[in-house]
Amino acid sequence: MELTFPNLQSINDMVNLAFNDQLSAATTKFGKFTHEVTSSGAAEVYPRLNMLPGLREWTGDRVANSLSVTTFQIVNRLFEDTISIARTDVEDDRFGLLTEGGAGLAEAAARLPDLLVAAAMKTGHQTICYDGQNFFDTAHPDFTSAGGNTTSPNYVTGSSTPWYLLDITHRQKSFVFQRRRPFALIPKFSMQDPQVFWNKEFEWGIDGRCNSGFGIWQYGFMSLQPLTIENLIAARTQMASYHRPDGSPMGVKGSLLVVPTSLLTTAKALAENELVPNTMSNLYTASMTVTQVPNPARGLFEAYEDEWLN
Repeated sequence: MELTFPNLQSINDMVNLAFNDQLSAATTKFGKFTHEVTSSGAAEVYPRLNMLPGLREWTGDRVANSLSVTTFQIVNRLFEDTISIARTDVEDDRFGLLTEGGAGLAEAAARLPDLLVAAAMKTGHQTICYDGQNFFDTAHPDFTSAGGNTTSPNYVTGSSTPWYLLDITHRQKSFVFQRRRPFALIPKFSMQDPQVFWNKEFEWGIDGRCNSGFGIWQYGFMSLQPLTIENLIAARTQMASYHRPDGSPMGVKGSLLVVPTSLLTTAKALAENELVPNTMSNLYTASMTVTQVPNPARGLFEAYEDEWLN
C-alpha cells in the first residue's frame, strides 16, 4: 500500500468503525446494581441520604437536615490503552489486525466499570468507608427502632466463597460508578506524527477518566459463610433491621443475590426451586427424615452471575 493520506484515512476509518461497533455492542454487569453518575470535576461528593430522618409532620418551623456533615467523596482516575502497528506492515498490506485491535480497545473500555466495581466488592471488607468502618463490616454505627445508638453488621466472616445480597430498589446503591470523561479513540497515523518519524509506528489509543466507590452500606451484605437457605434468610432479615436516626425503618430489601460463576447453580436453585433439602430445623418442625421442604426464599430475590468476581 502506498502511504498516501487517503489510504491512511481509510485505515483510520476502519479502526474507528470497529471501535464504535464493539463499544455499542458490549454488554456489562455493573449497571444492574450500581448507581452510575456523570462526574463534572476531579471528584464527586455524595450526600448520605440514608441518614436523613425522612418526612415529618409540619408543626412550627421547618427543620433543615444538613447534607454537608454526612457526605462521601469518590476521586476520578485516569486510564489508557494503546495499540500500534509497524509502518512496514501497513506498507505490506498487513493491517487487517487493526480491526481486531480497535474492537479490543472498545471492549476494554466497556469492561472497565465491571472490573472496578468487582474490585470494590471483593475488597469491601478491607476498605474503610465514610463511617470509619470497613464498607462490609460486623459493627457499623446504626440506630435502634427507638432512635438510640447501636451497631449492626452487613458482613459475616468465614472461609467460603463470597456472595453478596444487595438492595437495588433505591436510587442510591451499595456501589457507585462515576464517569468523568468517556473513552474515545485517538489516532496517530499522520506521516508527520513524531512516533511515525522516530519509531516507524502508527498508533491508536484511548483514555478516559472514571472511578468506582462505595455507596450506602445498608444496601449491601457480604457473606463468607456457605450459600444456604439459613444464611441467605439471615442476611436478608439483618438488612431489613436497619433504621434511620429517628428510629424509622430504612425499608431495605435484599433483592439481588450477586455471585461468582461457581455459586450460580446454587443461587438459582435457592431463588427459583419450589423445594429445597430439609436442613432448616429452625424453620420447619418436620422430622429430619423429610428430605425436601417448600423453599421459603423462592421469589424473594434474583440470582445474578458476575463473572468478574471469579
